Order: sequence, then structure tokens, then C-alpha cells
Amino acid sequence: MRIPGSLKSIAVTVALCCSAPPALAETRPSNIVLIIADDLGVGDVRYLRSGPFATPNLDRLSRESTLFTNAYVTAAVCSPSRAGLHTGRYQARFGHDFNPGSASDQAEMSLPPGVPTIAGRLQRAGYFTGLIGKWHLEGRRAGASPLERGFDHYFGFASGGSYILNPREGDLLLRTEGEPIERTRSQGFSRMGAPVEIDAYKTDVLNQEALDFLARADSEDRPFFLVLAHHAPHVPLEATKTYVDRVAHIADPRLRAYAAMVTALDDSVGAVLEDLGRRGLKEETLIIFLSDNGCPPYISEVCSNAPFSGHKRDLGEGGIRSPFLIRWPKGTEGPKVYSKPVISLDLAGTILGAAGLQDQIRDIDGVDLSSHVKASGMAPHEALYWRAGTDLAIRKGDWKLIQVDLPQGGRQSFLFDLKRDPGETRNLAPVHSRKVSELEATWRRWNEGNTPSRMQGRVTTTRIAGVEVLARY
Repeated sequence: MRIPGSLKSIAVTVALCCSAPPALAETRPSNIVLIIADDLGVGDVRYLRSGPFATPNLDRLSRESTLFTNAYVTAAVCSPSRAGLHTGRYQARFGHDFNPGSASDQAEMSLPPGVPTIAGRLQRAGYFTGLIGKWHLEGRRAGASPLERGFDHYFGFASGGSYILNPREGDLLLRTEGEPIERTRSQGFSRMGAPVEIDAYKTDVLNQEALDFLARADSEDRPFFLVLAHHAPHVPLEATKTYVDRVAHIADPRLRAYAAMVTALDDSVGAVLEDLGRRGLKEETLIIFLSDNGCPPYISEVCSNAPFSGHKRDLGEGGIRSPFLIRWPKGTEGPKVYSKPVISLDLAGTILGAAGLQDQIRDIDGVDLSSHVKASGMAPHEALYWRAGTDLAIRKGDWKLIQVDLPQGGRQSFLFDLKRDPGETRNLAPVHSRKVSELEATWRRWNEGNTPSRMQGRVTTTRIAGVEVLARY
């Protein structure tokens, strides 16, 4: 017989007083659900910007959450962004600047053994931990799989793969830049380390696996940590007829495919919220939503980072801004909107705080946002930093400095006042050289203790304030 949630909490608290780790001895900490979208732009969620398709479940979550309007991730591409997110440390601390760009990089892309993960910290504190979806931190090194980095349960994929294993009539599958004409049809799934293929839409599969994890977690009688790391809406642009039909009003097939993928993602968010509510767990669960980076330039005609310039792969605001929501457990609610700059590292601090592990926050670069959002005054960070090889950026107050190389040789500084120019259209470096020097010096002091990149990365071109520049990713 299932024990009601409120009675279960009382029973578990009593039982844990004698047998649980110290962190769980007094009261049961919050459950934690972290939902990560892949390449979702800030302009593609309707609670931030109107558009041609709906995101009703994310809109609903935003109404129940604190909305962070100045939220960043630590990198403009997936693997380094996730390295920072899963550890709470700037990935430059351990030289994880890029997505793997060569065969030799594959060996280096895993997290170094000495770098603790948030899942590992929670697992040691007695949490039941699970990763459903994208990991992208598993190189050719022992000890790199999610099961060896703090997760009790893992169902997911290393980096990419197809959404649809066997296309059916009415499904929409489109090619994008750099993709082979004939894609190998594999979703890349692994269950507890063993390869598996499931003939269903990838987003739906991950959603069901997340619901199965919640069902198991509900019977564990201990707090849980679920990371639901969706692939959507990362390319390839693939959607089943079920979702395509729901956005049939969109004439452009590429936009229709993208909209269908975001619709499936939004449905999954809604399903998780409904399941938590049905189990009586929603009010005792910290729920977080973000994207790992901005949407990419090669589908910029259908995705959106508006109102910002820049895309995935570059250090413009559009590449490193993220939708960012936190729904607090009952009794710890925060404000509806928080406008000071925050970064994905702060989710680690917030999670550790919710787990009663405040003493471990000093080991990371993030802060516990639960206290900052309720207090006026200073921002959580004096400055925020980015490094992608020789590309660098720093935000301090309203000022942001980017320094990158030029295709024809040489290097250029771009300085922006984000309060007056959030779209980064006017380079103020020529008229504020002293501010450029100040911010560059601050960045270099921060970088002194970091590890040089262990990867080569790739190079592309982009434009910043109308100037063609190189971007390393």
C-alpha cells in the first residue's frame, strides 16, 4: 500500500534519525528535478517572447517560479556548458573549453577524476540520483560514465543521434548544415551502460523514462535528484506526425519541424509537473529549467535568441543567455522576477543548499540563489567569466568585454554597455579604453589559476557589432 506523501515524509524523517547520513538526520531535504533543454534560444519560450508556436507548460512553470531575466550559462556549446553545470565550477578550472573537435579530444572530454559532480555529492548524502538523456561528458577514459560520476540510474546518450529510428508516414525529417544526406538511424541510447534501441520518438522516450524514474523514486523513501537532459530542440530537425500536426498552421517546413520539437519538449515539462503533483511531491521538490546554450546559427531562420545578437558557438549574448526558471519548494518561495546576473554554476549552489549541504558550496564557483533572490543589494557575483581557448568574455555590472581573433590576423576588443545596448550593436572599446584594460586585467587574474584547455576545439566565423571575427568552440 502506498503511503500518502505527507505521512511518508513523517515516517521517513523518524526512520532516518538513526540510520541516515548526517545530512539527512534532522529533516528530509528537498527533492530536486533539473530539466535541461538542448540549444533552446531565449526567444523560443513564450513567457519571454511571442512567436508562431506555443509553450504552455513552460509558461505555466514560469508563473509558478522565479524568472531570472539575466541568466547565463558558462559556454556557448554543449559539452563545456554541461561540465560547468554538473560540477558547479567554471570548466576552465579543469581545461574543458570545447566540444570535442578531434579524435584525440574524445579521450579528454570526460570530467577529470578529481572533479566532484553535484550528483556525486548528493549520492553520498543519501539521495537517489538519476540522469535521463544527454551526458556529453563521457570520453575514452575509465570512470567517465554517469554511473561512475554519481548517478544511481542512467538512461540516455553520450552526445547526439536521431530522434526517429524508423520514419513513418507524416513524420518530418529535414537536413541542416553539415549533416550527411543519409543519416545513420540510431538514437544512441544506453540503459545502465548497455546499448539499447527503442522504436519511439526520442523526446517521448526520455519523458517516459523520467516518469518511470519518478515512480521508482517515490517508493525509495529518500530524497531524489533527477536530471532530465533532453536532446530537443537540437538538430537534426525531426518530429513525428503527432507533433507536426499540432503546428500545421506553420507553412515553412523547417520552422514547422522546429516548432514540433519544442512542442514535444514542452509536453514533457508538463508531464513531469503533472506527475509530481499527482504523487504529492511537487510542493517538496525544487524544480529547475534551463537551456545549455543559445540556438545555433545554422537554423537561425527558425530558432530565436531575440532580443540578443549572437548564437551558439560565440560569446555574444545570444550564445550564452538561457531561459532560467526555479520553482521553489513550498515555504521557500522567491520573487516572481530576479534581474541581477546569475549563471548556471549557481544551480549547483542552489541544489546543494536545498540538500542541506551548505558547507560544500564553498568548494564551487556558484552560489545558493535561495538567499540572494530574497535580499536586495549586491549581485550574487562581482563578475562573470567565459573562456573558449583564446576567446574571452567578462561581464561586470552592466559592462561586457569580448576579445577574439580576426580572420585576417590580429585581435579585437568589443565593449558593450548591456543596460543601454543589450543587443551588442555599439562597440564602445575605442572610447572607453580604460574600461577595456580594467576588465581585461580582471579576467586575467581570474584565469591565472585555471588549466589550459585539454581540447583543440573548432573554429568558425561570426559577426560581433558588424565585424567578422573568429569564434572557437
